[in-house]
Amino acid sequence: MISLPAVGSVVRIHAGQAVMAQSHDGLPKGVRDALGDGPEVRSMRVTGRAGAGMSAPPRHHVLPKEFREWFEARGFTGEMDIDQFCVEMQRSHHEAIHGGGDWKLGRTWPGEWNRMIMGTLRESEAAIGRMLTRKEILNIVAGRMTVYKVPIRFMTWRGR
Repeated sequence: MISLPAVGSVVRIHAGQAVMAQSHDGLPKGVRDALGDGPEVRSMRVTGRAGAGMSAPPRHHVLPKEFREWFEARGFTGEMDIDQFCVEMQRSHHEAIHGGGDWKLGRTWPGEWNRMIMGTLRESEAAIGRMLTRKEILNIVAGRMTVYKVPIRFMTWRGR
């Protein structure tokens, strides 16, 4: 007879291999042997990291990609291009700041991140009568990130 803790240990030992296998043919033989045969076990499938809840949240640009040229004109080039200013954020949070919580609104919502950040930056430039510097832009963006509860932990984009 196999105890429940022993089964749990076997599953944990094989979990890394099972999760990475990406197979849809059921569980690896060792895991099936440890768990036995039954409808619950037969319905189990090996999944990838995302399906197992183990993948990192996706990365998103804080400085909107569709305005890349605007940012480049203000010094965001080379090692300081906008791809260096990304954050990891859960999909639900990302969708909320782009749609205000209503996917039907999409980018029409006035508080939508891209509209808000570009509006704020353009208004700031108009008020001071010149282009903003990188430092000024990053200070404004950091302030908005705080309001929108976006983590201020920049990382490099790892495009897909």
